[in-house]
Amino acid sequence: MTDSTTAGASAEPTSGDLPATGTADLDEVGVPAGSAAVSRLESVLSLVSPVTSSPGAPLETTNFIRSVQPSLMPRTSLHQGVVSALSILTARKVSKVVERLTDRVTFGSDSLTARLVARAALVAGGNALAAVPDPDDQRWPAGVSRLTGELLQFGAAGGALYDVLSKLDTGESDNVRSLRRLGITTGVSVGFAAYASRRFLTERRSFFTDDFDQLSLTLPQTMLNTAAVTAVGTGLGASFKLTRRGWIRYFGPGITRNLLARGVNAGLWAGAATGLYWAGISYIGRSNEKIDPGYSQAPTDPLVSGSPESLASFEELGQQGRRFVLDSVDPELIDETLDESGARTPIRIYIGFNDHPIHSSSRAETALAELERTGAYDRKYLLLVSPTGTGWVDHTVQEATEFFARGDIATVCIQYGRYPSFLSLQKVRQGRRQFRTLALGVHQRLQGMAPEDRPEVLVFGESLGAWSSSDVVMKSGIDGFDSYSISRALWFGMPHLARWSKAGLDRPGAMTPPGTVGVFDRWEELERLTPDERDALRVVQLSHDNDPITHVDPSILFRPPDWLGEPRGRNVPAGQRWFPVVTFLQTLIDAANAMRNEPGEFRSTGHDYRADTARFVAEGYRLPYSEQQLAAVEVQLRRLEKERAARAKGTEDGDASAGSDGAAAADGPVRDGRTAGPAWLRKAGIGG
Repeated sequence: MTDSTTAGASAEPTSGDLPATGTADLDEVGVPAGSAAVSRLESVLSLVSPVTSSPGAPLETTNFIRSVQPSLMPRTSLHQGVVSALSILTARKVSKVVERLTDRVTFGSDSLTARLVARAALVAGGNALAAVPDPDDQRWPAGVSRLTGELLQFGAAGGALYDVLSKLDTGESDNVRSLRRLGITTGVSVGFAAYASRRFLTERRSFFTDDFDQLSLTLPQTMLNTAAVTAVGTGLGASFKLTRRGWIRYFGPGITRNLLARGVNAGLWAGAATGLYWAGISYIGRSNEKIDPGYSQAPTDPLVSGSPESLASFEELGQQGRRFVLDSVDPELIDETLDESGARTPIRIYIGFNDHPIHSSSRAETALAELERTGAYDRKYLLLVSPTGTGWVDHTVQEATEFFARGDIATVCIQYGRYPSFLSLQKVRQGRRQFRTLALGVHQRLQGMAPEDRPEVLVFGESLGAWSSSDVVMKSGIDGFDSYSISRALWFGMPHLARWSKAGLDRPGAMTPPGTVGVFDRWEELERLTPDERDALRVVQLSHDNDPITHVDPSILFRPPDWLGEPRGRNVPAGQRWFPVVTFLQTLIDAANAMRNEPGEFRSTGHDYRADTARFVAEGYRLPYSEQQLAAVEVQLRRLEKERAARAKGTEDGDASAGSDGAAAADGPVRDGRTAGPAWLRKAGIGG
């Protein structure tokens, strides 16, 4: 029996067969080429156009349109291009899988009837998978089944449309048919995508009224960016296949050798990707060594880390640590702002990652020693802070706490990483370990003090800091607070992936008794509680309804999330609908774009909690304040943030040459305005 693919390539099609086609999926589907010139044109367009003549064009077009709909955060044309391109590449991969299934079911036949019957069967199978029941809508196998079913339906339906279009006017030459198919599918797809996308963009402009003027997002630029990212993704995929074929030829025929060749190819690509990843984040991590112009002089106050009396050197505090210890609120400013007297100088302790890069327990031990050195246990409040992935502490929260505590507070923070939070997920375990060591050490120290002399222990964490600090009590809940002598916790932007979110909130029970944990989007929700109910809260979580970081979850791939249900939360677009894969990709990009802010311009949206900070700090920790004092503190917080931004950049009147002067001030080797890394590496002859 002659192979159908070979026969199709060497003979004219009969009335019951599909005409020869040109397709970008030639290596995957095995469809013979029509005109060589048109085939090459289609192959080129498949790299730069999201919707070209291929069985996946309908699904790719659909995904492109879906990706432009409003989501949690406004996006630039570049961000939108990334979302759209990833959505298109996903659709293309699904379509290729469906094409393989169709070829297997039809045994490689080019008969239009056979292929349409096969695609109808795939649609029916997809419909059955999509209808798998799940009463609780929580079991992931059912969700994955529904996702597979829907993608199978779309892929098969799009392939059927392609087959029918290819069958029209079979008497024409291959070149004419290919050109017509290319023009129709590309023109209709791009035209429909442009029309529908423009409608979505108009809807987004009306929703993000205050942000959109500041973001460059146009349909032409979006489509260009989409084409560029799609081309890169397609090119990488083609390169992977090319090297795989090379290894297969090198190892020779045979199933074992074929598998070995594929394994070697995958391993080399994985190794290259891993190397690039670590090289990239190592470069990003160099910012930890940067010396800001206005933060180059070591502090002289013995009540902060990095001072001459401190156990932690100023050099090894890192960029975020140096900012933290030099921004302590002056007691005179506290008195002036609150219109009171008697404020104390706040204590700020910060242990940088470079202090002990390998052993997190050593960093915690240094922090405990610093607490003793500074007399932190003599203060009224003791605040334990877990920072974000870069080591950043929300200065607005820290300053607000020092204002309302009248300076009678000691804050301790330990850095566990040097990279942005989305690159530091692997550091959560280390952050949890060192925070537990710190909390346990504080608890043991307090047990040796008379109850009336003990400071009130407070906890704060934002984003990854909220995750790592909440993990300490994820298995014990509110009882864990008592085990560590913790009075109250304030968490901002808790990631949904945090175990506390699942154990303490998604499935509340004995670990979180009613009235002990509150999750709020804004002050008005907390305001509804009575004073007694606020006193009973041990945990106050501030999570904006449109904060994508609190919503990112793999289940969005195959299940509509609760936050897209009714009623919609504040700032969640009414027009946003859930689509498989696409909504997940949108939420991921939104998470990377969730905190855009201008110094001193406080807003209550996304992952920006500055506008809510003063009120939630005072209420979450139950610190005394009046409305007049609250208003005065908020004014100071905005002013201090503007000054801090100017200091970090270096202004004309702030000594623009401070970076070079600071090189000598930071007690250690400095290169181009950066410290030379951990001292223990330099001493070993490794660093520097």
